[in-house]
Amino acid sequence: MQSSDPGVIAIRPMQETDLAGARRIFSLAFGTFIGLPEPAKFCADRDFISTRWRNDPEAALMAEVDGRPAGSCLVTNWGSFGFFGPLTVRPDLWGRKVAQKLLERTMEIFAKWGVREAGLYTFSNSPKHIALYQKFGFWPGSLTALMSKAVTPIEFPVTKYSVLDAASREQILDGCRRLTDGIYEGLDVTSEIRAVARQNLGDTVVLWDRDSLDGFAICHCGEETEAGKDTCYIKFAAVRPGAGAEGLFDRLLDACYALAAARGLRRIEAGMNLNRREAYRQLLRRGFRTDTLGVAMHWPDSYAYNRPAVFVIDDWR
Repeated sequence: MQSSDPGVIAIRPMQETDLAGARRIFSLAFGTFIGLPEPAKFCADRDFISTRWRNDPEAALMAEVDGRPAGSCLVTNWGSFGFFGPLTVRPDLWGRKVAQKLLERTMEIFAKWGVREAGLYTFSNSPKHIALYQKFGFWPGSLTALMSKAVTPIEFPVTKYSVLDAASREQILDGCRRLTDGIYEGLDVTSEIRAVARQNLGDTVVLWDRDSLDGFAICHCGEETEAGKDTCYIKFAAVRPGAGAEGLFDRLLDACYALAAARGLRRIEAGMNLNRREAYRQLLRRGFRTDTLGVAMHWPDSYAYNRPAVFVIDDWR
């Protein structure tokens, strides 16, 4: 029988020496919750922990109970918007307030950053998870579909961030900031572009004619990234809002297919909030099908940039 004594819970910054243990807890926690016969093998070819820790070590939290690793939470800063996840706790410590302690520190980080809104992705079929996050002011919004399709080889001219010179890279980053600011004031995902380049996680493809930037997609590619074996995962993608956005979104997807095919990847994965209805319908027309449904939760009770005419790909996992 599980003890009612929660033990001494301590929350501290994650260190590099914690990464392997945090990954084990991540796999065990999610694998146990969804009922895998071998929980520890959940997402064994993906790394959501080390990649995010290297991007911002100060925003990675480690929980200990009585001095032993108990769980972790990774917090992400996208300018005026933030999200957290994965948040995981050892299954033998579920119900012992470890997650609440991690969330208390997470909200302190959001306050320090001064984000206007924040979000998360969680299981849509888990009242327990939803109730926990509601205690911290997060409210369920629209479903989020984790979608995928087989990669079809395609001829499409691709401009990749990785091959640009330093001056061109700065132009691209400035253009990306302006583009996302036009979607949601202050939204800035350029740290993700830098992280992919610095850690060699994949690449960022851009629709760019040296005068203007019309769209970009940050892609993780293959094992030991957030994509996994044989997969190209579009972590974030956006096109210039307004007239012509649908056509630009089609071209950006073509660029992602071309990148995946050139790398010999067989599957492409994208997350889509279903309140972005026009973009969601376009993914369906392009042959994407839903593998898993979750729910986006928002702090405060607002939809941020999850609006019908917004052509953005992401999922806040």
